[in-house]
Amino acid sequence: MAQNETRNELEVRAKKVDDLRSLGIEPYPSEAFKRSHRAQQIHDRFSEPGRELANGETDPEELPLRVCGRITFKRDSGSIGFIGLTDASGTIQLKIEKKLVKGDPGLSFNQIKKLLDIGDFVGVEGIGCRTNRGELSVQVSRLDVLSKATIPFPDSYYGINDPELCRRHREIDLVSNAASLQRFKLRSRILRSIRTYLWNAGFDEIETPVLQVIYGGAAARPFITHHNTLDIDLYLRIATELFLKRAVCGGMERVFEIGRVFRNEGIDSTHNPEFTSIEVYQAYADYFEIMVLVEDLICAVAADVLGDKTEIEYQGDTISLDRKYDYSDTHPSLTGKHWRIKTMVEAVRDETGLDFDTLNLTEAKEKAEEIGVRLTDLNTQSLGYLLYAVFDQKVESTLMEPTFVIDFPVEVSPLAKRHRSKPGFVERFELFIHGTEYSNGFSELNDPVDQRKRFEEQLAQKTAGDDEAHPMDEDFIQALSLGMPNCGGMGIGVDRLVMFLTDTQSIRDAILFPTMRSSMLES
Repeated sequence: MAQNETRNELEVRAKKVDDLRSLGIEPYPSEAFKRSHRAQQIHDRFSEPGRELANGETDPEELPLRVCGRITFKRDSGSIGFIGLTDASGTIQLKIEKKLVKGDPGLSFNQIKKLLDIGDFVGVEGIGCRTNRGELSVQVSRLDVLSKATIPFPDSYYGINDPELCRRHREIDLVSNAASLQRFKLRSRILRSIRTYLWNAGFDEIETPVLQVIYGGAAARPFITHHNTLDIDLYLRIATELFLKRAVCGGMERVFEIGRVFRNEGIDSTHNPEFTSIEVYQAYADYFEIMVLVEDLICAVAADVLGDKTEIEYQGDTISLDRKYDYSDTHPSLTGKHWRIKTMVEAVRDETGLDFDTLNLTEAKEKAEEIGVRLTDLNTQSLGYLLYAVFDQKVESTLMEPTFVIDFPVEVSPLAKRHRSKPGFVERFELFIHGTEYSNGFSELNDPVDQRKRFEEQLAQKTAGDDEAHPMDEDFIQALSLGMPNCGGMGIGVDRLVMFLTDTQSIRDAILFPTMRSSMLES
């Protein structure tokens, strides 16, 4: 819409607000509207056997209907008008006849015709009918304005196609794009399904601090804020991990938290500085048991929100959630069928030909450089760091079917327990689907002496220039010193799971209100 046309419509709509008030009609009334039916309930009622209406027929039972919602289309035809009323369940047509809608109470036929616009919220009373053309409708006897929209409403056919506008003003996206509205409704169902699964599995949902004196639980740069009364700097949490494990130290055996975490990092199709994660910790478990929990949880959520199909269409590819691999010979605790599992060494060898079981650091550097790995002082200081760099740059994006990559170098896993049989490695996994990480978990480190040593090694990395190295956390070490049972834990990026289950390409379209540059700055 041209700028002058927009300005004119704004002026016209503002004048209608004044006109309503001059008539003694409040365009933003305070009284509650008592609704008797939603739009879909009306469609369902008159689809029941024996209650179908013929063309031109009104409900012989004259059941009073009170419905409310937003006007999404409006047509006038002489002494009859038609309005599309949309609520959260769907749309029902309103039939407005001049001889039946007198006004006082409510708006008169002429007031409806002249003073209402697409986008306004209204409440109506009437009975069911079917028009001569066969459209199920509400024959209106009274209409009240509930809220007057004062800016132009998006085109009902074309909607809004500008991604930046949709993300910055999600409310406009929701009212104009039905697919977007359904995606965020499905997100709500996904969150509910996650909670229900874990509650039924005996996990307690707890809450941990968002403002923290020491950030931790992940490798990330934090956001910093300041508390005036205490006169101290605080950090927005980058993970919920350490406080959840402190709860396990205190005797809570199964805990989880779904919450926002904050990382001062770049923005791309899979990263937003503010995102939702779920972290789960289970006493007396190891990383194999937690891998099974991740499988079971994702499959259960997918079945709950999408039906029992095991194939997911995602960005033009079909991803199967079938569990078809038997690892009982190599991992006796994994009975039955599972998603694919590879050690990080195996994944790198299979994709690049580099076998870190046989290479020394000098040889690995040369071969990594030959295949185009970006080498830095950090990722070439040990075989572990270099292995992780090769995996990150050359392997991760190739993992399309659900794949657990296990057994990470100790250097990049400061909170995971050392591997029971592989020196230099820890018992950690990450789940990859369609080349993207979805979950991270491990057998939790519960040795306070080893934990202190790991933190000290991380401090050395921070001094060497690694902004994402983990800080020292004396309170967490004290909690471990009190005693924490052997424990398995995991985290899942909820937004990425929503992307996968809704076939959404960008994380900013899976988050209702993503982080955006201020429109004031852009202007």
